Amino acid sequence: MLGLGYNTRDTHTIKPRYCELRQEQTDPAASASAPPEAAEPRGKPGAHSWARELVETLLLTVLIFVAVRGVVQSFRVDGESMMPSLQSEELLLVNKAVYWHVNSDSPLARLARGGSDGTGDRFLFHPPEKGDVIVFEAPMDRGRDYIKRVIGVPGDLVEIHDEAVFVNGERLKEPYIGQRTTEAFAFDARKPEWRVPPGKLFVLGDNRSASSDSRAWNFVPMENVVGKATVTYWPASKLGGIPGSVLLSAHWR
Repeated sequence: MLGLGYNTRDTHTIKPRYCELRQEQTDPAASASAPPEAAEPRGKPGAHSWARELVETLLLTVLIFVAVRGVVQSFRVDGESMMPSLQSEELLLVNKAVYWHVNSDSPLARLARGGSDGTGDRFLFHPPEKGDVIVFEAPMDRGRDYIKRVIGVPGDLVEIHDEAVFVNGERLKEPYIGQRTTEAFAFDARKPEWRVPPGKLFVLGDNRSASSDSRAWNFVPMENVVGKATVTYWPASKLGGIPGSVLLSAHWR
């Protein structure tokens, strides 16, 4: 880590002068007989030290910013597909490190203890889990980030009948879903079930009637996942965790 600027030359010149100043106050006669001290130029050394400290501080700030941004990033919700859990214009913090994906041929593969994605690649900590609210790059809209809830992971059979969601034959309890507040979004109702393949996720918006999700464009590749939404921090009245994440995860354990 870069340190703050520290000029040892200045330290050694300041300390003797401080001692001499105290001697002058306690012994006026000795002070009067002492020859006047020559003035020491200060402009250039002081300016150089200040400039170096400024540069080092700026570099340290940039390094901290880059490191933090690599782990946590802020996102703004745009749309109503996650209502009532998340409202449009809410600001979220997304943990990007929790799903760090490690290729099977990477030297870090031996350190990755977070489980597999079904293709042989592993996760440094753990893979996306059912109930997690995730941010990902939309497979049908490259370059644009979506936010949805994970419903199915590799190997799961997801079925939707009369708006009820079943995972591996068990009806999913979803207390975070409210009443319909928007018009229905068109999706392929002719396909009521999906078997999640290796390396993929099945995701749904909490506002099912107004969400473009896996019902319309199938699965999310795990390499598209940006991170896990963990905290809402604006507006202040909604400061806290993402609704439903803990409840839904516990339901499957």
